[in-house]
Amino acid sequence: MIRTLFYALVVVALATVTGNVTGDWKAAAEIDRFAISPELTYAQRTAMHANDGKQVTVHLAFFTSRAFRLEVIDLDADSRPALPGLSEAFRAAGSVAGVNGGFFHADRQPLGLMISEGQRIHRFERSRLLSGVIYSDQRGIHLVRRAQFRDHPGITALLQSGPYLVEHGQAVRGLSASDPRPRTFVATDWRGHWVLGATPTPISLADLAAVLATPGALTDWTVDRALNLDGGSSTGFFFDRGPDQSPVTITPIRRVRNLLGVRPR
Repeated sequence: MIRTLFYALVVVALATVTGNVTGDWKAAAEIDRFAISPELTYAQRTAMHANDGKQVTVHLAFFTSRAFRLEVIDLDADSRPALPGLSEAFRAAGSVAGVNGGFFHADRQPLGLMISEGQRIHRFERSRLLSGVIYSDQRGIHLVRRAQFRDHPGITALLQSGPYLVEHGQAVRGLSASDPRPRTFVATDWRGHWVLGATPTPISLADLAAVLATPGALTDWTVDRALNLDGGSSTGFFFDRGPDQSPVTITPIRRVRNLLGVRPR
């Protein structure tokens, strides 16, 4: 009896640390879909937790590294107005889709290294939060752990951010299962398929990692790795559906320092 109780407590403790197990999430609905080409697609999808019926709705911009690259759009610490129109900022940079970018300090300096149009701003930091690096260079788009990153010439866009959500197809252990809030993320199958996502539905980091790691819950391909970006009141999303249709947008509540955009090669 005591041994059984001990094992039960261990299971509960592990569930608290790791959040919902991957298989507990499943695709619920595709609310909207708009394909510009096979290389660029917007979708709004909902996933549901099988045990308690909890749902999360996510705006998704799917693209391939063969046809697109990532750009970091610096909104500048002293820019006015307080927040340029999201559509205008992305379109001015030549981006067809994007989300808000990384975290920033109280003085609006980026948290960690930021590279925009090849220009390096601030410095590389080793904060526990900044567990990942997303960047573009002449070889393509890369998402790596901070310890694996090797700085080199030719990087055109880079953001430090975190925490890491998915690694080698598995939800990262130890993520917070509390404090649900809107989230922003970037994910890839590491085979040329990428997605930028934003969820207006509040969700914990552990749940977000679990739903992303569940094959078919949000993506048509298996997520190999995913990285959290600045969320909460910074959450923003943009997808340009063309000149005859309004773009899909989520406008950040607060002024953000940078944006992460998708631009044709």
